[in-house]
Amino acid sequence: MDESEITSFVMWSAVTGIIMIITGLSYRVYSRKKNTGVSSS
Repeated sequence: MDESEITSFVMWSAVTGIIMIITGLSYRVYSRKKNTGVSSS
């Protein structure tokens, strides 16, 4: 592997990890809002 291939692989891995973290956090907030909305109504 070239150094540029390793760099691009690391970059895409970081981007994918950040997207997964953001998706997980937003889903947790969404499910929490959904649960509180159901219990209050």
